Amino acid sequence: MATGGGPSLLALRCDALPDGSDSVVRDVLGHFAPDLVYAIREGTDARIVSRLRRAFDGPVVSAAGPATARAETIDGVTVAFADSLSLLEDDVPEDADYVVCDALQIGRNRVSLDATLDGLEEIARYQDRSSADAETTFCSGSLPANYDHVWTARIDGRRVRLRVRGIGPIPRSGAVELATSTLGQNGSVATSSVPADRFGLAAVTGVGPKTADHLRASGYESRTDLAAASLAELRSVRGVGASTARTIRASARALAGSRVVRRTDEPVPPAGRSPLFVDVETDGLQPTVIWLIGTYDPDRETYVDFLDEMPARDDPGSATRAFVSWLAAEYDEPSLVAWNGHAFDFEHLGRFVARYAPEYREFWTDDVSKVDPYDWAVRRNNAVLPGRTNRLEDVAAALGCDRGGDIAAIDGKALASRLRRFLEHSSGREGTNASATAASARKSEPVPEIDWNRARRYCEADVRELAAIYEAIVDAEPVEPTQPDRSAEPDDESTRQSGLAEF
Repeated sequence: MATGGGPSLLALRCDALPDGSDSVVRDVLGHFAPDLVYAIREGTDARIVSRLRRAFDGPVVSAAGPATARAETIDGVTVAFADSLSLLEDDVPEDADYVVCDALQIGRNRVSLDATLDGLEEIARYQDRSSADAETTFCSGSLPANYDHVWTARIDGRRVRLRVRGIGPIPRSGAVELATSTLGQNGSVATSSVPADRFGLAAVTGVGPKTADHLRASGYESRTDLAAASLAELRSVRGVGASTARTIRASARALAGSRVVRRTDEPVPPAGRSPLFVDVETDGLQPTVIWLIGTYDPDRETYVDFLDEMPARDDPGSATRAFVSWLAAEYDEPSLVAWNGHAFDFEHLGRFVARYAPEYREFWTDDVSKVDPYDWAVRRNNAVLPGRTNRLEDVAAALGCDRGGDIAAIDGKALASRLRRFLEHSSGREGTNASATAASARKSEPVPEIDWNRARRYCEADVRELAAIYEAIVDAEPVEPTQPDRSAEPDDESTRQSGLAEF
């Protein structure tokens, strides 16, 4: 629910749910806890919409049926819904902060092959006459929730900027991801997503469609039922062998109990060394700039960060130099802890240290230990985490961490996207393949604003949540590893730990 960062909107494509039962609908609503629910026109199902309205005590807006317009105001943010572009002319309030219309879709110019936006002229005219103090953000359930682009149009010779965001399910390999969008008062949108097949019994690792049917036939209706079952009882279910039974029970106990369940007695690193939690913010998954590094030391109860407020691609190592210099002065043999650190944070920090602070390369390599609790728990299969996915924010939320306030309406991808636009504007170019015309257009736009203090608060929340997860892993009671029962019948489905984060 809204926590000061703006209302959360769940845009649901009904046919994305493998199971549209009452229990799954309630599970989706319980997990996302939205303020508004929007049933996207494509794939709509009147039965699921009815179940949503029965289970949810807030507004449920459906794009199906005759074209209508309505608006909802929550936490001072007005969200207008228009079932057709024609309604933008007279039926949508002119002061809406967000306008949702599924008719906004990406097309392709048949001659130039350039991308086009269906409805560009209509939203440009709406923006031009809008009475809102800030620009309206236009959203579409026809576009995935990771779509974020600023379009431009000319109205009566005036150039109009148009921020367009997707709110629909995100295509992934396997099941699509359902998404909620937290709609900030300043137009910032943060997205939280979960694979559509991670609800109901299917949220439990080792439970696919066939196993879910067999479990329900045996009387198991919820994750709590599975968590309370004995291994012998689970093995009696058709198609469930000994290994799958252990996997199912461990996952169910983690999810139902919102706790970490240890699978081995392997010591949690760094054994005997005080951890220093770290998070880096960059311009993307293949970073050319590291512009913010945050650290949290629970022993000292201090958060320290290193921010480059003037990031530039011709000097991308400023924050890294400040960080590693401070680290060497403060700690003789620091033990850094980062979520998915071996695959991202440590890899790129090491690269930046070697290139932009080479005098600290030996210190970084020989004296700094690097610990990745994600790798230890998930990749090495030492523990089961309680999130629907193993992303840091999902695991932290499952453990009770509450990321409220204005940082609820921001995420790492949104920060990276805004930073890239900042860098492109500063350099006066769109990228290596951009035309001079596009670069000139970018230069004529206002400099993208980045709230540096807000970014710092977001980074601090990340490292504090990481510390909470690490503490939960350490405090979880170790269990003796169990050898597989070779005589058991083979598992009918994969027993991998599901919900691996896509970084």
